[in-house]
Amino acid sequence: MHPFANHAVSGGPLPTVLASKLAPPVAHPATIGRPHLVARMAQDRAARVILVRAAAGFGKTTLMQQYAEHCAAQQQATVWLRLDAGDNDLQRLLVHLDAGLDALRGGKRRGAAAPEPASGPRLAQRILGLVGATAQPFAIMLDDFETLQSLPALDLVQQLIEAMPPCGILVIGSRTAPEIGLGRLRARGQLLEIPPAALHFSVDEAAQLLRSRCGLPLRDSDIATLHRRTEGWATAIYLAALSLQQCSDHAAFVAVFSGTHLELGEFLAEDILARQSDACRAFLLETSVLGQLSAPLCDALTGRADARAMLDHLERANLLLFPLDAERTWYRYHRLFASFLQHRLAVQAPDRVAPLHLAAAHWYLEHGYPIPAVDHLLQAGRHDEALSAIASQSDSLLGTGRVRLLLRWFEQIHPATLARQPALALTRAWVLLLNRRHAEAMAALASFQPELEQPGDDSQRARLGVEAQTIHCVLLAMTDQVEACRDAAGAHLRRLAPDEPFQYRILANSLAYALICTHRYDEARSVLSRATLRAQQPQPVRSLSDTLEGVIDLVQGRLGNALARLRAASGDSPGSDVFWALALYEHDALEEAGRLLANALPYSKGNGPPDSLIACHVLSARLALARGDRGQWLQRLAELEQLGQQSGTARIVCSAWLERARVATLEGKLETASQALQAADLYGGWEALDATGHANDIDRPSIARCRLDIARGNIAPALSALDAAIDAALARQRYWRLIRLRVLRATALDGMQQRDAALQEMTEALRLASHEGFLRSFLEEGERVAVLLRAWAGVHLAQAAALGVAEPFVASLLARLTDAGSTKPAAEPPAEPAHQPDPLTGRELEVLRMLSAGYRNRVIAQKLFLSELTVKSHLRRIHAKLGAQSRTEAVALGRARGLIP
Repeated sequence: MHPFANHAVSGGPLPTVLASKLAPPVAHPATIGRPHLVARMAQDRAARVILVRAAAGFGKTTLMQQYAEHCAAQQQATVWLRLDAGDNDLQRLLVHLDAGLDALRGGKRRGAAAPEPASGPRLAQRILGLVGATAQPFAIMLDDFETLQSLPALDLVQQLIEAMPPCGILVIGSRTAPEIGLGRLRARGQLLEIPPAALHFSVDEAAQLLRSRCGLPLRDSDIATLHRRTEGWATAIYLAALSLQQCSDHAAFVAVFSGTHLELGEFLAEDILARQSDACRAFLLETSVLGQLSAPLCDALTGRADARAMLDHLERANLLLFPLDAERTWYRYHRLFASFLQHRLAVQAPDRVAPLHLAAAHWYLEHGYPIPAVDHLLQAGRHDEALSAIASQSDSLLGTGRVRLLLRWFEQIHPATLARQPALALTRAWVLLLNRRHAEAMAALASFQPELEQPGDDSQRARLGVEAQTIHCVLLAMTDQVEACRDAAGAHLRRLAPDEPFQYRILANSLAYALICTHRYDEARSVLSRATLRAQQPQPVRSLSDTLEGVIDLVQGRLGNALARLRAASGDSPGSDVFWALALYEHDALEEAGRLLANALPYSKGNGPPDSLIACHVLSARLALARGDRGQWLQRLAELEQLGQQSGTARIVCSAWLERARVATLEGKLETASQALQAADLYGGWEALDATGHANDIDRPSIARCRLDIARGNIAPALSALDAAIDAALARQRYWRLIRLRVLRATALDGMQQRDAALQEMTEALRLASHEGFLRSFLEEGERVAVLLRAWAGVHLAQAAALGVAEPFVASLLARLTDAGSTKPAAEPPAEPAHQPDPLTGRELEVLRMLSAGYRNRVIAQKLFLSELTVKSHLRRIHAKLGAQSRTEAVALGRARGLIP
């Protein structure tokens, strides 16, 4: 009996063939080629079935269409059939499949008449016979396969697979895993699966779509953010691109893009949610409040017992649900899908939101997961319960550096609620401090003072008073008040009880930092040693101690020791990585330094102390400039300046201007350098104390002034300043700084035509640097130093050892200078570009100045008596004239060109 003999086939006339079902879709102009996936499909010779499986909008049809084009280019016959619910009628499916197979008949017997109409088993037999007898390569493409649900239709496909000759391939595009014996095909090695993860766009593919196809001039950072938000979901990226074409502030749009965006929300509602059953829709909406889903947790929320079956169904159906572990115990929704569902829940059933969060919180607390419980308690508006859970976790979270999580929690709690728990109010002060919100931390301490005067437990008040003083001392260190920190912390450290390990260690580190800044290295080492012996500490805090030991080695000119210490500390905290990168950079290990800095940059922006922030951004800027990426150099310095303004730390702002002045001087743009140095001087009061952080041990206004004076030929004042600075560096054992000062003094002497004296000064610098490997102290000073080094080698290299200079170090320096290939005098101005951009108008300069002051469009419009639309027009023209991609970059470029102070 024929396998389809028992399947009912409707009588009457044969269904009409719909030509549109047999035509492959036309490629959209914005389509991105997926050659790696097409090649993967074409090169698998063993497969009989290729299954392209993913949720709606992931590009299944596009990939199949591109594979069909590949087959056509290889003279390979293709059959395309777009399935729909009507194809569950076996007769209709057979008729359309038979019509599509004309491509194979044409290949076998060109010019022959079309086959006579047939129905039921005879038509099925003819189709299977034709497929099995075809000797030339061919592909049958079945799109929208998830619509095929009837047993007869699925049986037909399984028979088709069995009849498939070695030269044939069946390509299936489906949102779900079809029931066609996939396990058997997989076991035979006859199945090639293209899963959802393979269809995700890479960052490069997203950039190609947004820039090349949609013509959007997005920055790399904006593309990366959009890619992260969409998780490479092709349709979401394209829908975002459509809106971005109508948007003037691309970065702002990308920052808030979510599942509630109009076009994406409509797509999710119509193409995904509307297709589900009532039970499935209810499950999706109710569980959307969860960041992570498990079957028991979902049952606790929904009050039902079907969560396991529902999660299995959602995963099989590719409903944007992703497993988080190999055992498939925990899952999450796609972020955009989750935000869409949460919005729908809030609109359709607002009274259900808080109870769902509360149920989730209670489940998490019962099962020992307090951190997610806090999030849900806050969402449920149960702030007192949330504070109790926070109190149980605050010490461990502070000790392990989870300060951004704590800050996020505290920002959701009403101050009046927090005031009822003084201990947690102090925890909030810690969190503000460690997130570099120093003014707010100071205010929190001030508002806490009345609590200490309230009647109650004297021992509790005493303990809280000690902790408040600890926070005050650490704040002094973080805000560059290092002498005050040294005096206050030294006395306070003896007051801390043995059962306060976190406070003791962070206070000891602050005191050691203040002692280093004030040149008391032996005392700093003693403090760190006592703290290490006193108690075991969380690894990030211990790493900071090791980092400070490495910093002492670095500023005292022991680069080898610093590298070893900082390498040992690195990896346990991003702050340690920054200073290991600083030592590696000085040793000219630029690639490794760049990798560390890239990983540490988010930390330094978010909650790194001033020295970490300065070192990370300045070094990242220098590495970008070394790669020829001037835009990235400008961006890093603009970020540094902005972060300094936000935190109110003058040294951070000054550091950005010092780097601009340094580069402008070395490039011979002396007027630009002078303007940058004037801006740095406005924030340079910290240098007069000569008690500052190690990130500025070399980069200081006085050294920048000497460099600029030498470039201008003002040698006498430069020499006088350098002589005083050298005496001070020697007295304070700042030998790293001394190397750079002697290098600059050598260039000053050479500028006075005193070549022999200049070479002698260079000998002193090399003697200090060569045995430790301080390479960048020479390489960063430009062609003047390169000329002197070559001259020194010509005169003294033969007797380098007798002079106390390591000859291999000099050879390494000379090799690096040759690789750099720099021959132009440092003071020679660069050639003028062939095309000068249009100058800014007076009004545009006014807008740019207000932009640099941090005003938003509405405030600018009010101050200049303009409409916001006019301000936006001015901004577009400013961006175009300066070649900027953002407000921050426009300000940076304006300053670099001397248009604004």
